[in-house]
Amino acid sequence: MRDLLGQARLFIAASAVVAVTAVALVVAPEADAGTCADGNVIVCENTRDDVGWSAAAGGRAPDWDIDKVGDPTIQGFATDMSVNLGGRIDFKVDTDAPSFGVDIFRIGWYDGNGARRVASLDPSTITATSQSMCLTDPSTEIVDCGNWSVSASWTVPTDAVSGVYVAKLTRTDTGGSSHITFVVRDDSSRAAMVFQTADTTWQAYNTYGGSNFYQGAAHGRAYKISYNRPFATRGDVSGRDFFFANEYPMIRFLERNGYDVTYTTGVDSDRRGDLLKNHKIFLSVGHDEYWSGAQRANVEAARDAGVNLAFFSGNEVYWRTRWENSVDGSGTPYRTLVCYKETWADAKIDPSDEWTGTFRDMRFAADATEPENSLTGTITMTNYMDAAIEVPAEQGRMRLWRNTSVATLLGGQVATLAPHSLGYESDEDLDNGYRPAGLIRLSVTEGESPQLIRDFGRMVVPGTTTHHLTLYRARSGALVFATGTIQWAWGLDPQHDGIQEPADPRMQQATVNLFADMGVQPATLMRGLVPATQSTDRTPPSAAVTWPRPTAVQTAGSQVTIQGSAADTGDGKVAGVEVSTDGGETWHPAVGTTLWSYTFTIGRGPVRVLARATDDSANLGPVSPMVTLRTAAQR
Repeated sequence: MRDLLGQARLFIAASAVVAVTAVALVVAPEADAGTCADGNVIVCENTRDDVGWSAAAGGRAPDWDIDKVGDPTIQGFATDMSVNLGGRIDFKVDTDAPSFGVDIFRIGWYDGNGARRVASLDPSTITATSQSMCLTDPSTEIVDCGNWSVSASWTVPTDAVSGVYVAKLTRTDTGGSSHITFVVRDDSSRAAMVFQTADTTWQAYNTYGGSNFYQGAAHGRAYKISYNRPFATRGDVSGRDFFFANEYPMIRFLERNGYDVTYTTGVDSDRRGDLLKNHKIFLSVGHDEYWSGAQRANVEAARDAGVNLAFFSGNEVYWRTRWENSVDGSGTPYRTLVCYKETWADAKIDPSDEWTGTFRDMRFAADATEPENSLTGTITMTNYMDAAIEVPAEQGRMRLWRNTSVATLLGGQVATLAPHSLGYESDEDLDNGYRPAGLIRLSVTEGESPQLIRDFGRMVVPGTTTHHLTLYRARSGALVFATGTIQWAWGLDPQHDGIQEPADPRMQQATVNLFADMGVQPATLMRGLVPATQSTDRTPPSAAVTWPRPTAVQTAGSQVTIQGSAADTGDGKVAGVEVSTDGGETWHPAVGTTLWSYTFTIGRGPVRVLARATDDSANLGPVSPMVTLRTAAQR
C-alpha cells in the first residue's frame, strides 16, 4: 500500500529502522523428532537430511541462502510462477559468467536448516548468456524480459513435494550467486491446508528494470508489471515485501509442526481457484496486498463451500488487479499484472472495463466489489505501524488463547505479545456497513501511526489506530480469522528478513489452537506447545435489550445509550454483541459482552432496537425480542 502521498518511499520511524539479516544463519532449536504420518508428506519430507551444509567460521551455515538479491551479475526468473508435479519449468538468466551452476532447494523446516537441496542441474544443459535488453513500453512503464533465451530447465519429479522452491544460480568463476523463487504445485492434493504465496505483492514492489507500482518516469508508477523479470524485491527496505520476511517463518513453523500443507500462488488462486475447495484451510500470509477480482471471488467461493480462511496477513486484498498476456510476443497468459491504481487517479483511467483501484473504492467501478473486510473481517487503515499486539484480560478468556498465560490474566491486566508483531502495515475492525455478521475481537491494541487512511485509499493523516485480531463464522460454517498485521509470523519463528526477536510461545500456541478449531492438527507438535482440541460448542449465546424502556420517550436528534445483557449456556463465553436500530437492516458492534452498551444518535421514531450475541467459537445467537423506542421532536 506504500506511498499514498505519491512518495517513492514510506516514512520510516527512526525507532523501527531494521537491518537485513540472511534468514538462516542461526539455527533454531531442534523440534521433537517425528515419524512419517500416513498421507502427510510434509513430515516425511522434513526428515530428509540433504540440506546442503557448508563449513563456516564458528560452526555450520546453510549454503542455500543469499544476502538480499545476491550477485547483480547473475540474475534470472522462472517462466511461470508455479509448476505442477511432473511439469517442466524454464529459467532465463542474464550473466557475463563463462558458466554457472543451478541447485534446486525446497524451503521448509528441516531441523531448523530452512531448505533441502533436491536437485543439481547437469552443467552441460546450462547455457550462460548475456541477455538482450528487456522490452519496455513507456505508456504503461512495463519492463518485460520475456525476450531472453532459456538458460536452463528442470523437470519436476512426479513424487516431489509441493512447496516454495528456490533455484540457486552460482557463477563458477567468482562464486557469486542469486535466487529464482517459484512454487511447485500438486494439483491433485487434498492436503488439509493450502498456502497461497503473496507473489503478486512481490512483483508490485519489484524494482527490477526501474519501475513498479510505486515508481516510474512518466506516471510516477507503472500501470503494468511483468512476471518476466528477476525479483529485486528482497533488496529493498529490508526485504519486507518479499517471501523471506513473513512467509518464510510461517512455513518454518507449519512444517516444523508437521502440518499437512500444500502450496499455491496468487496467480493460481485466479487461474485454478476451484482447487482451493479441496482443502480445509486456506492461508494468506504476510504482505498480501494485490488481488485480482477472480482471485477474490474464488477465495469467497471456497469459504462459502466450507473452507476455513486464515489471514495471517495485513494490508490484504487491498488493490484490485487484473491479468493480461505477456508483451514479449509469446502471448503467454498470466504474465502481466495490471493495476492502474484508479483510486489515486480519482478517475477511471484503465482502458478496460474492469476496475483496478482499491476494493473499497466504488466511485467509478462498474464491477464494484465490496470493501475487503466483508471477506477478511478487517480493513487496512495504517500505512506504517510498529508495535506489539496487546491482549486485555477480557479477550484473553477467549478460546484462541487457551493453554497460554494470556488465559490467566486478571481483570485490568494486559498481555503484550512479540515485539513488532503489529506492523509494518495493519488493519482495523471498521463499522463501515460491510462488517461480517458475528465478528468477534480477540485483542485490543492502540497505537500511533504517521499515515492513517481517511478515504478510499488516497488521503492519509497521522493519528491513532485501534487494532483487533478478529474471527467470524460464515454461513457455510467456515471460520474466517484475520490477524490484520503483516508480521504475525515473526512471533512464530525468529528466522526471517528484518528484525529478529525470539519467537513468542503464546502466539505459537494460539496458532495451534486456531488450526485445531478449524479441524486441522499437527503431526509433530514442537516442544513447549500443548495439543488443542476442536470446539464442540454449537450452542449460541442469547442477548437482551434492558434499557431504555419502551415507555420512555426519546428526543429526536439526541444521543441515546442502549444497554443490555448477554449470556452463554454452552461451553464458551460471550465474545461480542451487535445492535441494530433499524429492525435488523444494519448491525453495529456494542461495547462489552455479558453487559453491553451501544450509543447512537436517534432519529425520528419509532426506532426498532434488536441485539444478538456471538460466543468465542463464533456461534452467532438468535435476535433478541424487539424494543421499539418512541421519539418526540426537540422543543
